[in-house]
Amino acid sequence: MPKALTLTTTVSTVLLLAACGPKPVQVHSGDAAPAGSPEVTASAPTTVTPTSPGTALSPSTATTTNTAGGSLVLGPLGFGSLKLGMNRQQANATGMVVPFDSTPASGCKLGNLRDAPSGKGYVHLSAARGIATIDAYNSSIKTPEGVHVGTSAADMHRIYPEWEPTDGDQNNGRGGVFAPGGDHKTVYRIFLRNGVVTELTLQLQNQDCYE
Repeated sequence: MPKALTLTTTVSTVLLLAACGPKPVQVHSGDAAPAGSPEVTASAPTTVTPTSPGTALSPSTATTTNTAGGSLVLGPLGFGSLKLGMNRQQANATGMVVPFDSTPASGCKLGNLRDAPSGKGYVHLSAARGIATIDAYNSSIKTPEGVHVGTSAADMHRIYPEWEPTDGDQNNGRGGVFAPGGDHKTVYRIFLRNGVVTELTLQLQNQDCYE
């Protein structure tokens, strides 16, 4: 990740998250972290002041879904009708998640995308910020720029040159990059293993659900 910039950009119009855990993901200016336990207690918020859950990020001009070629687009604001920042009722109403039975009193609740296989397609619902993370569950789910599970590290670096690892190295590590078109409000968390993208998650910049 970048040397100086951290995930603490103040945004007053959308739902933002305060990064928690011993080692927050850092992002480099320009372009992003997954799943924890079913119930995660968030640490104290950062300087970002979130709004109350229930107001999803505005679609603006970003494309969130594309079925051309059998692929689906993740981000920069959500996945299909499921948008970052939605509250429980809004997320359940999309039909894209296994319905959350309740909103956590604090911290986050772990759920799943409806069509994801077992153990994949995680979605975090934050008590403070609504839908905070959406996890790609197979290689057909791509970012608008074309990165997906299975993309080579070389291609990922070419597409997202601002990505740098917060741990590991350029071929084996975890890092984040601002999602182009997300107005520095959302990030892609990308894991590399043996020179290949193995995990891809869209999240609010300051999600409060995991490290």
